[in-house]
Amino acid sequence: MTDCTRLSDRMPAVARGLARWSPVDESHLAECADCAAEWTIVREAAVSGTRVALSLDSERTTGRVLEALRKPAPPRVASRLRQWVVPVALAAALTIVLVRKRPPEAPPAETAAATLSLLPEAEVLSDAELESVIRLIPVADPAEPGATDSLTDEELTTMLQDLEG
Repeated sequence: MTDCTRLSDRMPAVARGLARWSPVDESHLAECADCAAEWTIVREAAVSGTRVALSLDSERTTGRVLEALRKPAPPRVASRLRQWVVPVALAAALTIVLVRKRPPEAPPAETAAATLSLLPEAEVLSDAELESVIRLIPVADPAEPGATDSLTDEELTTMLQDLEG
């Protein structure tokens, strides 16, 4: 470890009064412009932080923090997005798999029921919404490379587990 790295690591402790510079450290600070400049910044930041901490009304700040913690957190966009996108994506993936495995004459209602039994997240969708999602999913051409028939049962299970998170 170089002298500069060692001094840089010790600067916060020295600035807070938890450690002291050795004579070798003081000599290095006097000779190294980079370390001296960094020490000036760290020391001034520590002094400014102490001034700010002394000027805070700790009782008022604590009360405001506790009040904020008691309020329910606003719903996050990511959780709302996950609430709808993940189930729809899972329903789409399962529907593709089911469409590829079902006989062509199977009515869409059977596919919807099968999807609901395999995908509990799809239960939040109404029958009409689920049917709309199923109708929007294009059926893969079996002659295309990359059709889902080329996936093994293990690969399909892994894909579904990855989608579920």
